Amino acid sequence: MASISIHDRLGSPAAERDVDLRKYFFESNVFDSIADASATILIGTRGAGKSAIFKIVGEREAKKGTAIVNISPDEYSYEFMGTVLKSELEGVWAKQASFSASWKYVLYILAMREAVRYSRSSKTASFKAISGYLQTNVQGETKGIVEKLVSYMKRFEGLKLGSYELKGSARALQKLYQLDEISNLLEPLRDVLANQKVYIFVDELDRGWDGSEDAKQFVAGLFQAAMQVNKLTPNLKIFISLRRELFDNIPEIYDDIQKVRDLVRDVRWGEDELQELGSRLIISTTRPRPRDRLMRRNLRPVGHSVLRYV
Repeated sequence: MASISIHDRLGSPAAERDVDLRKYFFESNVFDSIADASATILIGTRGAGKSAIFKIVGEREAKKGTAIVNISPDEYSYEFMGTVLKSELEGVWAKQASFSASWKYVLYILAMREAVRYSRSSKTASFKAISGYLQTNVQGETKGIVEKLVSYMKRFEGLKLGSYELKGSARALQKLYQLDEISNLLEPLRDVLANQKVYIFVDELDRGWDGSEDAKQFVAGLFQAAMQVNKLTPNLKIFISLRRELFDNIPEIYDDIQKVRDLVRDVRWGEDELQELGSRLIISTTRPRPRDRLMRRNLRPVGHSVLRYV
């Protein structure tokens, strides 16, 4: 019978980049909650499997026709934000509120873009309203996610209130916070999404984390925005994952999430689950020769005890 060496390659160090992930993926209760969208926020330690869950859910939804948008670390940079945004001390406007408003703007624009791209109802008034706005304001734009975010936030900086504040500036600020530019498009977006789902996954927010105040407000604003955007329609969902250490050290997030605990899942692995996952991994990545097929047949009934044995 073939032996299993500790030097055998049992998958990629990062499960979400493992080509064999689908073969051994373990569907936990946490996975089920994300798959049916009863939860939208994943909290867990590094390597707990948050990205793998998002990957599998996204792939399966895409096969059903759901529009999938993945916002990865390549799309944002805490260092970039720190250099282009003014420090908290230089402005009297509410930084977290502006981050939240800017994130809502970006997320809605992404949803509109995907809704128009996938929709089959191009002759409706709702479709035409959204399409017209995108063609006028977004079409051909090459800005990345963070550039869009910063671009909207800089509108707040341009209206920074001083000791001689003007009523016009105050009204302009209020319009920015309320997304006045696209508020009339939210109902049309809901109409277009009646027959089209859009899932947006924001993952690996810890990549490049610098612990700065702007970074914390960036993440806290995202959480606030996602919770608001998810209320528009069940067919539009923003999913977010965050490392446990960051979650515990950003008070603004913790306070907000207490209001929506039912939407949060903590990715933890019990002994039985780890053993089951290990068994699946061994069986899926071990490629026995024809004469070694007996080993594969013997592994399956053993179940989670395989990992304990190894």
